[in-house]
Amino acid sequence: MSRWLDREVRLFSDGRLQLDSPTVSISLPPSGAWSGYYAYRDVQSLHRMKLQLEFSLSGALDGDGIDDVGQFTISGSFNMAAQLAQFTKTYLGRHSVEYEGVYDGRNILGAWTLLWESGAFRIWPGDWSHGIEVEEKIELEIPSVLLQVK
Repeated sequence: MSRWLDREVRLFSDGRLQLDSPTVSISLPPSGAWSGYYAYRDVQSLHRMKLQLEFSLSGALDGDGIDDVGQFTISGSFNMAAQLAQFTKTYLGRHSVEYEGVYDGRNILGAWTLLWESGAFRIWPGDWSHGIEVEEKIELEIPSVLLQVK
């Protein structure tokens, strides 16, 4: 255990970082391999993605990955106090997609937007089998904090 900004900082063996104060407990998601999916608003299929993400104490969120559209880079931020991830997924030589989601301690859930399209997404640390049931259906609710921001 160490200290940062007069708060206790714990680094767990699975890569999670937890920042404790007398009134709030703040977690930084683990850096490394992540998996997940995105879905279009009116379509009931999951589009898988594999990501390599780096979360830093400074609030930077960077990485790269691949999905059914192609290879992409990730650039954005993670607000530890709000547990909010905001990032741009830029396909190499192609378009970019904006993502915004809330970290619940296990997943980042939220919404993605493109000029003409939007939908939901969910990502989690580890590979595909760590976060999804074979029969999982798309019933994601966009967190209320995201609905209030726009």
